[in-house]
Amino acid sequence: MSDISLILQWINDHPQLAGLAVFLISTAESVAIIGTIIPGSIMMTAIGALAGAGIISLWSTLIWAILGAIVGDGISYWFGFHFKERLPYLWPFRHYPNILKNGEEFFRKHGGKSVFIGRFVGPVRALVPLVAGMLGMHPTRFIIANVVSAIGWAPAYMLPGIVLGAASLELPPDIALHVILALLFFGLFLLFCLWLIYQLFKLVRNQINQFLNWVWQSLLQSKYFHITTIILKHHNIKKTYGQLILAFYFLCISILFIALLTYIKLVGAANIFVNNSLFHLFRSVRTATFDQPMLYITLLGQKQVLLSLIALVTIWLCCIKRWRLAFHVLMLGVLTAGGVFVLKTLAKSPRPWGLFHSPETFSFPSGHTTLATAIYIGLALLIASTCAPKRRWIMYFLGMLLVLIISLSRLYLGVHWFTDILGGWLLGIAILMLVVMSYNRQAEPPLQFSKLLSVILLSLTLSYSVFYIKTFDQAKINYTQLNWPTIEISRSTWWKENNFMPSHQVSLFGFPSIWINIEWVGNLNDIKTTLLQQGWVIPEARDWIAVLHRVLDIKSTEFLPLVSPDYLDKKPVLVLTKKLENSKKILVIRLWQANRIIKDTREPLWVGTINPVPRTYNWLFRRRSNEIDITPEMLFTKPSKKFEWKLVTLTRKNKRQRLVTYNILLIQPKR
Repeated sequence: MSDISLILQWINDHPQLAGLAVFLISTAESVAIIGTIIPGSIMMTAIGALAGAGIISLWSTLIWAILGAIVGDGISYWFGFHFKERLPYLWPFRHYPNILKNGEEFFRKHGGKSVFIGRFVGPVRALVPLVAGMLGMHPTRFIIANVVSAIGWAPAYMLPGIVLGAASLELPPDIALHVILALLFFGLFLLFCLWLIYQLFKLVRNQINQFLNWVWQSLLQSKYFHITTIILKHHNIKKTYGQLILAFYFLCISILFIALLTYIKLVGAANIFVNNSLFHLFRSVRTATFDQPMLYITLLGQKQVLLSLIALVTIWLCCIKRWRLAFHVLMLGVLTAGGVFVLKTLAKSPRPWGLFHSPETFSFPSGHTTLATAIYIGLALLIASTCAPKRRWIMYFLGMLLVLIISLSRLYLGVHWFTDILGGWLLGIAILMLVVMSYNRQAEPPLQFSKLLSVILLSLTLSYSVFYIKTFDQAKINYTQLNWPTIEISRSTWWKENNFMPSHQVSLFGFPSIWINIEWVGNLNDIKTTLLQQGWVIPEARDWIAVLHRVLDIKSTEFLPLVSPDYLDKKPVLVLTKKLENSKKILVIRLWQANRIIKDTREPLWVGTINPVPRTYNWLFRRRSNEIDITPEMLFTKPSKKFEWKLVTLTRKNKRQRLVTYNILLIQPKR
C-alpha cells in the first residue's frame, strides 16, 4: 500500500505526466501474469479520485486508461497467439498449470464473449486474452471485444474514485466522510442482501424440489390418487414434473387468496393498516399532471378492453384453425371475468371514499388487476413461446410491467384498497395457472411470432381506441378526487370551547402524528406578513446538500425534513422557520387548510403545528417526540397590531390512549 501511495503522490506532484503513468499502469494491469501482481483495481480507483478532484484531467485520464487496457490485452493475446501449444511448457505455467487451466475453462465456457466478460472478473482478467490467442481466436473478433470491453472497463473501475474525488470538492467537510462511508456501507449491504436472497432461494428451491419429488412418487404409487398424475400430465414426458410444481403453486396461491378474503370479511378493508396508509399516501400525491396519464393506464385494464382483446384474438385463432388454443384463450377471459364477478358478490367489500363517482361494483378483488394479471401475462407467455429462449424474458418483463402499472393506477386514482390489488394478483395468477396446466396436456405447433404479436397489438389498439372514445371524458369526471367538505362554525363557540378540530395532524400515511397546537382565523397573507415581521423567515429552497444532511443525520436539525407532513391529505399552505436562540435547532411553523370557515365573517380557519425540527432518525433514540408546549412568545416576540391570541389547555387521549394535557394557541383578528 505504501508503494501505491508513492505512485499516487508522484502523479499528484507531476500532473503533466499523469496520462503516461495511467497508460503504463493500465497496460501492466492487463498483461498476463503481471496483472495478477499489480493491484490495478485499487490504483485505478485512486487515480479516479485524483481526476474527480480536478488534480488531473478527467477525460484525458479516461482515454489513456482505455488505451492502456487495449494495449495490455493486445500484448497478452499476441503472446498466446505466438506461442500457442508451447505456452503450457513456459514459465510460470509449467510450474503452475492450474493458472492456465482456469483461464482455458473460462474461455471454453463463454466463448468469444469471454474477452468482454473476463475484463471485469478479477481472477481471470489478465489470462483470458492470453488463452484467446492460444486457442486461435480470430484477431478481428478479439480486437472488437478488446476495444469494447476496455471502453466499459476504464470508466467502471474509475467511477467510484471519480465520485469520491468530486464529493471531496463539492461537499462540506463535515459531511463528505459520512457520504463516502454511507455509500460504502450501502453498497456492501446491497451485495450482502443479494447474496442472502440467492442462498435462501437455493435452499428453498432444493427443499421444495425434494418435497415435490416425494409427492409425485407417492401419487404414482397411490391406489386412489394415481389419477392425479394423469390429470397433471404434460405432452412432453420430461416436463410432467413441472405440472406438479404448477399445481403446488396453484394450491398455495389459492390458500393465500382464501385467507386474505376471510381476513377482509372479518376485519373490513377500511380497517386494515396498509390499506389506510396507502390510501392517504396516494390521495396526498395526486396532481393534475399525473391524473391524465394514470387514466390512460387504468383503461388498459378495463373489462371491456381486455375481453374485446380476448374475443378478437380468439376469432383470429379460429380463422387459422387453431381450435384448441382458441378455446383456452377464450376460457382465460371467461374464467377471469366470471371469477371476479362471483367473488365481488361474495366479498361485498365497499370501495374507498373520495371520488366524484365510484364504480357501482364492490371492491374486492380488483377487476382491472385480476384481468390484467391473467390476460396480459397469459398473452406474454403465448408470445414468449414463439421466441428464442434467451429472449423470452423480454415478454415476461413487459407483461408484468403492464400489470404493475395498471395496479398502481388503481391505487393512485383511489378506486381500490391495496388488499383488492393483492387479491387481484392472486386470483389472476391462479386462473392463469389452471389454463396453462390444461393447455400443456397436448402438444401444439408454435405460432409465428410476427403474426401473433401483430394480431395482439392491433386488437388491443382497436379495443382500447373504441372504449377511449366512448368513455374517457366521463372517466375524467368520475375519477375526480373530492376534497373534504367545508364546515361553517361559530366564532364565539370556537373561541370558547374549541370542540371542532381533530387533535392530531395526520401523517402522510393516514395515522395520527403530531398534536395540532395552533388554530388561526384570518387572511393567509395577513398571517404570513405578521409572522415575517415577528422574525420568522421563508425557508430556502431545498438543495442536494440539505438532502444529504437529512439523509445522513448530520446537523439534520438545521434543515427541514424531506417529506412535508399532511393534513386532510393536503400539503401545508404556509411553512416558515426561525432559529432558536443559543441553539443550532430551528423552529418550524406549518399551517394547513382546515376546511372550516367562520359563519358571520366568512374568514377561513387554519390549523397548524409549531415544533423544533427533529433529527432524521429520532425514532431510534429514547426521546421519540419533537412536540413542545407552545407559548405565545414562540410566535410573537413583540405585540401584534392585527391579531389577538389565547392559550388553552386541553385534555385528550394520546396515541397510546392515555389522557394527557397539552397547550393549543387560538389566534384571531382583533375586533
